[in-house]
Amino acid sequence: MHKIVEPIANWYVGARRRAQRRRSFWNLLLVPAVIAPWTLLWYTSASVIAELVHLLHPKLEFVLIPDSSGGNLIAVGLLFMWLPVAMILANVFVAVIPQAKRAFDDEAHGIPGSDFFSSNRGLLKVTAIMTPLGLLIAFIGLVVA
Repeated sequence: MHKIVEPIANWYVGARRRAQRRRSFWNLLLVPAVIAPWTLLWYTSASVIAELVHLLHPKLEFVLIPDSSGGNLIAVGLLFMWLPVAMILANVFVAVIPQAKRAFDDEAHGIPGSDFFSSNRGLLKVTAIMTPLGLLIAFIGLVVA
């Protein structure tokens, strides 16, 4: 049990430290900067998958995704698939604003792995896992629908 609790406790302590160092109001801009592309990417890919569902199951009637367990898998799979991509895009969108970029650079100063390139590199590693996994879940939902 100790092997499970210790990493979780260490992660929590690290997360609290990271949160305490983020004092700039520019951090609040990251929330809509993530939600906007995440929603757009999800809706676009859900529309494409809906067309595939119509091809595989022509008698099925639905608005965007099927009202079934397959539809739930499609929705959740696509949400997981696009989240890290949306986070990378949000970092790029907000970094275009010079004052925000300066504030983020100041907050990251002296803390390894928290600068713009390191954080996006870490998100790319997460993307390499979550995107194929989310796509697999969505395609399982496509077949099950």
